[in-house]
Amino acid sequence: MDCDTDTKTSLSSIILMIFFLTWFACSQETKTNTQNNTAKKTPLITNQKGNPPQGNNRFQPGKHPPNKGQHLPPKGGFLPSSTPAEDLSSSWSDRFTSVNVPTQSIQKFCRDDDGDGFVRAEDCPLESPAKVDCDDNDPSVTPKTEIWIPPGPFIMGSISSHAGSDEDPVHTIFLNGYCLDRTEVSAGEWFQWLQKEQRIPQGSDVRNMKDGNLEVGRAEYPAEGVTWIEARDYCTAQGKTLPTEAQWEKAARGGCELGSDSSVCDKKDLRPYPWGFDEPTCERANHQLSTKGMPKLCVSDTKKVDSLPNGSGPYGHLHLSGNVWEFVLDAWHPETYNTERPQDPTGPSQGNIHVLRGGSWNTFSTNMRAANRFHDLVMGSASGFRCARTFGSGVQDTVAPLEMVTLSGTIYGAPMLKGRAMYVTAFDASDADPNGMLAPGRSPVAETRLVPNNQKQQSFSISVPKNYSYILSAALDAGTGANKDNYISASGSGGFGQAKQNPISAPKDTSKITITLMAPPK
Repeated sequence: MDCDTDTKTSLSSIILMIFFLTWFACSQETKTNTQNNTAKKTPLITNQKGNPPQGNNRFQPGKHPPNKGQHLPPKGGFLPSSTPAEDLSSSWSDRFTSVNVPTQSIQKFCRDDDGDGFVRAEDCPLESPAKVDCDDNDPSVTPKTEIWIPPGPFIMGSISSHAGSDEDPVHTIFLNGYCLDRTEVSAGEWFQWLQKEQRIPQGSDVRNMKDGNLEVGRAEYPAEGVTWIEARDYCTAQGKTLPTEAQWEKAARGGCELGSDSSVCDKKDLRPYPWGFDEPTCERANHQLSTKGMPKLCVSDTKKVDSLPNGSGPYGHLHLSGNVWEFVLDAWHPETYNTERPQDPTGPSQGNIHVLRGGSWNTFSTNMRAANRFHDLVMGSASGFRCARTFGSGVQDTVAPLEMVTLSGTIYGAPMLKGRAMYVTAFDASDADPNGMLAPGRSPVAETRLVPNNQKQQSFSISVPKNYSYILSAALDAGTGANKDNYISASGSGGFGQAKQNPISAPKDTSKITITLMAPPK
């Protein structure tokens, strides 16, 4: 098995190994402190004004504006298997009840130019999505291929114990009507486009194709290993575009017209998952189930794009949770969200880190949430997409350009750093509980892959957003597992460890960081 095989599953492996690592480190520290009856003293992190953060959480970076950082960890901290259904009660605000939903006006006539039985979206925007035609000039376009999402507000974001620090503040956004593909773009559709355009796939994680040909029996599975540029260009060629991040999340969570009161936003409009409020299962989402016991894959593969109807979104879309991560149009920024975003936001005006949504076949149940944000700065696997059809232009978010800095240092191993690959991963320090325990399934901020040098130590460097604090970890793949046809986590099979300096503040380039690998628990 070559090294490339492991890069295809590194994301899930890393998250799982870090999950074990933080639990082990926390339990060891607790045991030591109990024996010594003395808590270890660690330097406080100062915020941007130079003041120490409030409380005893030494992992609290103090980086967020006043309206951010309101996440509360579960009682007792983050523990293995503490990932039931997301509870969004803390994300609700009474101010949302003042947001009104458009009402249906009397329509004199709704055109059906192509005679397929579905009415033109522009004529009847508030008609039921099941009756609306996204392209009334093409009879092949029906709600079975593209689903209309009516104009109106929805509630975006989360501050639950499952949420990442880049998901708050929770806010309402008004979107004009648009259409979104009912399914992910299939491998067969993507392959045909590549052939027509005479393009060679550029991703490092391309699946379903071998030696330039589509693998037998894989046409109806999702395109996997696609780059953002390829996804954008494919949608453009279809006369469509990638959905914005807000469009994607509204499709997954649903608009305020779907709650208990269709005229305003209410608590029932805070759906944690596309199917509603119940926890993820393998019948609802193809992923790595982690709601009970140790994480376990539903299947060691993607599923066909037209499958798992029990996981359908509020408008009828399939696989908005699981199967493959989905690229959206927006550049990623950890502080895009605010309470005064424009109508139809399109994200930051610049940036080369792209947002991914929805989770994949090898990521945790916490990644199945409608509000979960991810991006391609991390060496993830299973990246795909679906396209949107818009009927107007959007407005860019006002946010300062994201600056990057480099964290560097040395990894130590015993007896030698030998294996297939080694990964250094950075997590936002605010995604930890007071003991420094990372929430299971929390998405990393950045990751880099090294080729082990067969020595006792090896240097590393990793780029991360400036002015944040991080928990750095390293994991060594000794050369086992990571095969999609019987998937097991592999990136920590040769050892793993955390940086001695954690949490690491990053106002500028920082060097001399040390990580010592420990043997994995047996």
